[in-house]
Amino acid sequence: MKRKNIVGNNIRIIRTEKGITQEALALESGLSQGYINQLENGKRLYTQKSLEMIADALSTPMIRLFHEADVKPENPKKRKKDIADKKHYKKELLSLLNSMPDHIIEHYVTLLKLEKQILKRNQS
Repeated sequence: MKRKNIVGNNIRIIRTEKGITQEALALESGLSQGYINQLENGKRLYTQKSLEMIADALSTPMIRLFHEADVKPENPKKRKKDIADKKHYKKELLSLLNSMPDHIIEHYVTLLKLEKQILKRNQS
């Protein structure tokens, strides 16, 4: 019987929800990227101390790492669809921007930069 990797899957889910890479989580938590990767893939056991460090780095209560309801199997077809949707939106956005006057393009670029700063600040 295959063992569930609840904690590792939850670490991955929370990390990706926050837009954090394994490397960034490793730096923030003081653990190695390899250790984070092995935890997420169920190839390594965790300690209470390492989970405290990860939960702190993710700004999430440690108990959330154990919620079985948070575990969602990764669907490769959905991921491919999400990537395709993103490419479609990029093309559509470029098409729209190409039809706009320069001053409006500058306005939207400024707004996007501000949104990016806000997202980055919220992830910190």
